[in-house]
Amino acid sequence: MSLYFGIPILMVAAVLQSVWVEGIQFLGGRPDLVLLLTVTWAIIRGANEGAVWGFVGGIFCDLLSGGAFGMWTLALTAVGFLAGQPWVHALGPTLIRLALMSALGTLVGHGILLGTMAVLGYSIDVGRAVQTVAGPAALLNFLLSPFAFTFLVWFHKRTQPRLGGFAQ
Repeated sequence: MSLYFGIPILMVAAVLQSVWVEGIQFLGGRPDLVLLLTVTWAIIRGANEGAVWGFVGGIFCDLLSGGAFGMWTLALTAVGFLAGQPWVHALGPTLIRLALMSALGTLVGHGILLGTMAVLGYSIDVGRAVQTVAGPAALLNFLLSPFAFTFLVWFHKRTQPRLGGFAQ
């Protein structure tokens, strides 16, 4: 049920990320809305749904990017799966682990993108990419994570299965 509404949410986030957020930069990095939503959903609903949201969101990002198709899909699927793991719950209260996993997920996602680009023959400077793109993006996602959490908790409550007309 969550994908019924999740697909439009991820599609709008990917379009906003490609069109509007592209112009917002902080020290060279920008927030990754789809990654942030994927990490948040994985923390709320677990690794399986996080990976599915990452896969769907990655497809939308790949369709809107100028890079090789599949790089975002691979990165976001892996990040969604990682963020939903049971060991993440040991990191502390929900907002703390969400913020930490948003930053870590950003670094892992960008690492996967850089690795994929290197395998595909792109010329990359890993140090510069981490310092001027991935690092600032991780900081921005860290700071924006409570806003994504507030929205997706609201969404989560409305998409939970109901028994006999009552929410569980």
